[in-house]
Amino acid sequence: MKKTVLGISLGIILACAVFVGFLYANHDIGMPSSRLEADIRSSQKILADWTVDGNISDTMAAYISYPQDRRDHSFSVYVNRPGLSFGYFFRGGGNLSGVDRGILAYTVEGYSERAFISMNQQKVCRLEINDGNSVQVTELDSGKPFALVLPVNAGIVAFYDVNGNTVEYWTSPL
Repeated sequence: MKKTVLGISLGIILACAVFVGFLYANHDIGMPSSRLEADIRSSQKILADWTVDGNISDTMAAYISYPQDRRDHSFSVYVNRPGLSFGYFFRGGGNLSGVDRGILAYTVEGYSERAFISMNQQKVCRLEINDGNSVQVTELDSGKPFALVLPVNAGIVAFYDVNGNTVEYWTSPL
């Protein structure tokens, strides 16, 4: 009797392990945040000498990749799906000219965050979020591209260049 129960238990455990392994191999259970940069480099063929910089929240991750001379770029947006999900899934990316020319705010249906991505040609140095009660100020490096994840309902988001001028952004769904 004990051998039968032990055999059935081991069979169930083995079947579960094979099932989870199959889901993992097919990228159906997500990727941990610690492996996102490696995934970006391999899936989008980002060279080792390129900079990969980004921002991760509980539900979204945004990255921008670029060489030192900034002649090219690639961006990546990942989402952490609700339900049986142990990580992030690639949602969209590429090298759209809007990221090169300005700031794009990418939204994903069903998610309460948005990814602001830019090669920062406008030399943005400050981000202000006005929630109606206070203004949160974040300093940015005016000489570097950026990828930020912010809540959709954070308040009024405003970017400013090194001369104090407002820099507009465009919203695009993924």
